[in-house]
Amino acid sequence: MKRFFILTAILAVFGLSSCEKEPSKAIVGTWEAVKMETSIAGIDMTVNMAEAGMKMEFTFNEDGSGSIYIESDGRGERTPFDYSVNGNLLYIISDGETEGVPVSFGKNTMTVELNGDIIGEPNTKVTIHFQKV
Repeated sequence: MKRFFILTAILAVFGLSSCEKEPSKAIVGTWEAVKMETSIAGIDMTVNMAEAGMKMEFTFNEDGSGSIYIESDGRGERTPFDYSVNGNLLYIISDGETEGVPVSFGKNTMTVELNGDIIGEPNTKVTIHFQKV
C-alpha cells in the first residue's frame, strides 16, 4: 500500500509541465521527502519515509533543470526534468502536459499537495513534506 502512494505521487508530479521560464529562488536546492500524508475516500494515513525504508529526493537547479532520486528496497534511480514555479504552483516539465501542483515553503521546508484530479484517483489527497538537505 505504501508503495502505491509513493508511485502515485511520482507519476502525478512527472505528468506536469509549464511554459514558465524563471524558477523561484526559494525552491533551488535539494529537498528530501520526510513524511507523506494521504487521504483516500476518507481514510487517512501518514507515512514516515525513513521508517518505511523509502527515499524521495528532488534537486532543483537555478537554471530550471532538476532531478528526482527515488529509492525503495535498496534500489534507487535518478531521473532528470525541467521545472518552473509560478506563485504557489510548481510545474514539472515532462511529456507536454500542463498542470500546477500547489507548493508552499517554510524556513527549510517545502510542502507539495496532490489531489484526486492530479493523481487520477477521485476522493484522494496526498501531501508530501520535504526538508531541505
